[in-house]
Amino acid sequence: MIYRRWWLVLRRDSSKGPKRLERFSNEQAANCQCHHKVTDLRKIRSVARPPRDKKKHAVVLTFNDDSLKAFACDSELDAKEWCKVLQMECLETKMTDLTLEEPVLFNMNRHRDHREQFHVFMKPSQCMDFNGECNLQITCDTLLLWDTQNPGLKITSWSLRSLRRYGRGQNWFTFEAGRMCDTGEGLFTFQTPEGELLYHRVNEAVLATVKQEDWLCCDERKTGTERRTRESTIPWSLC
Repeated sequence: MIYRRWWLVLRRDSSKGPKRLERFSNEQAANCQCHHKVTDLRKIRSVARPPRDKKKHAVVLTFNDDSLKAFACDSELDAKEWCKVLQMECLETKMTDLTLEEPVLFNMNRHRDHREQFHVFMKPSQCMDFNGECNLQITCDTLLLWDTQNPGLKITSWSLRSLRRYGRGQNWFTFEAGRMCDTGEGLFTFQTPEGELLYHRVNEAVLATVKQEDWLCCDERKTGTERRTRESTIPWSLC
């Protein structure tokens, strides 16, 4: 199945319409309010995360007529945030009622990793048009590259699971991305006086990801054949 990248905007109830998801071709189209498709969220029965072996970083919306719509995010963190917000908006779920499962290993480090950014200078690469000053952020499962002039503008991201290798020196950090990354496969190098620390932070996150996948495999074995059969019936489609 071939997936296409879209830009989704969640709209709350207002004089302009009911709560809904608006789908645009890209961020620029969303800012200009260009032609878009709308998904009415008034008849949502459930908002859930699917099994990771079905689709990573995904959110599934189930409607009252038993129809399903799903979308995938750039990272596991984004998917959990989308799921949380949609549950609050569509199902009127309180923040304290949400039970999004994740290993304790990630709970301990989430807040530190999510806000930790390194100011780096990205060297030219054949895989990207961008180079120069930027901020490299490490989350539990993703490397995020942010614009220094506009801190809210994400340049690109790489899943930690798609890194083939990574290394460091006293004043640099580098990694090789796999073909499943948004940038495609290639080598990316960053000049930074914190090369050693950046390397260790990435290594910690990668090891945590490996441990999480081991935990998920153990949990999957415990659930038995019945759960796997039930999960395999979920049809996948883009909203």
